[in-house]
Amino acid sequence: MMKLKEVQNIMNVFLLATILAVFAAFLSVTQSMGFGLRTPLIGGIFTGLMVGDVNLGFEIGATTTLMSIGFYTYGGATIPNYVVGAIFGVVAAAKTGDSTIGLTIAVTLALLMTQMDILRRASATIFQHLADGALAKNNIRTFELWTLGGMIPKILADGLPVFIGVLLADNLTVLAEFSSSVKWFTDGLAIVGKALPAVGFALLLTYMNIKSFWPFMILGYVLFAYIGVPTVGLALVGAAAGFLFTVKKGAQ
Repeated sequence: MMKLKEVQNIMNVFLLATILAVFAAFLSVTQSMGFGLRTPLIGGIFTGLMVGDVNLGFEIGATTTLMSIGFYTYGGATIPNYVVGAIFGVVAAAKTGDSTIGLTIAVTLALLMTQMDILRRASATIFQHLADGALAKNNIRTFELWTLGGMIPKILADGLPVFIGVLLADNLTVLAEFSSSVKWFTDGLAIVGKALPAVGFALLLTYMNIKSFWPFMILGYVLFAYIGVPTVGLALVGAAAGFLFTVKKGAQ
C-alpha cells in the first residue's frame, strides 16, 4: 500500500496538472477573444508561481518570449507553441533545479506541439461543417452552438497536453537527462535556442518600414552596443523619440 506522503505527492501533482491545464485552456480562449494574454511570458510566470519559483518562471518565460518574436500564423502557418513550451520548461526546471534543462525542454516541446496545432485545425473543420449545415437549415441556435463548439479543439490542444505532461513530469526529467547526456543533441538545441530570437527579430524587422525609419534603428543600436543602455532605457528613449516624431509629423 502507498504511504500517506506518496498519496499526498500524487494529489499535489494532480492538482498542479489540473490548474496548469485549465490556465493553458483559459489563455487559448482569451486569445480568440482578442485579449492578448496568451504569451510565453505570462505562461512562464504563472507556472513559476504555481511551483513556488516566480524568478524561474520569469527567466524561462522571458527567454521563450524572445524566441517567439516575429512568429505568427500568417496564412494559416503552423508555428511552435512557446506558451505550452514555457509551462513545461518551468516544471522541468523546477524538478531538476537547472534552468538550462528547462529551456531545452521548452524548445523541444514547443516544436513538438506544432503537431497538436495541425490536429486542432483539422478537427475544428468538423464543427465548421456542422455549423454550415445548421445555417443552411436556418437553425440559428444550432449554428451558434456548433460555432462555439469549434473552441473545443483549441482548448484541448493546449489543456490536454499540459495536463498529461505535468502528470508525467518525471518523463520530462528523463528527457532532460537524455538531452544532457547526449552532447550533440544538447548543443543542437542550444544553437537553435540562440538562433530563434535572432530569427524572430529579423522577421519583426521585415514588417517595419526600415527605409523611412532607419535613423531610429541606428540610434537604438548605438545606444545598446556602444553605450550600454539597458532594455528599459532603450524602451523609454524609443517611446520619447516616437512621441516627438509623431507630434512633429502631425504639426506638419
